[in-house]
Amino acid sequence: MKSLNDKFMMQDILAHLRDLMMAGGMAVQHSNCKNMRSVVTKVNGRTTENQFLTFKYMNDNDMYPIKNVTDAELKEAIAMHCKA
Repeated sequence: MKSLNDKFMMQDILAHLRDLMMAGGMAVQHSNCKNMRSVVTKVNGRTTENQFLTFKYMNDNDMYPIKNVTDAELKEAIAMHCKA
């Protein structure tokens, strides 16, 4: 059996955090209980923070490389997706 490495484990954590966010979103959408909605919203906030910390760890350790874009490239991408 192949041993688990940091990258594999971090990818798994990131996937589970994504699934938690999706489940939490569904719970909020389908609940009329204010207390439940409040708790799930708080949990989703913490989950979002954990997703970012996981991504940052992966990016800092060359496990999740991203391309840094210029302001012009960003504006072009936004404009391309905002066309009516």
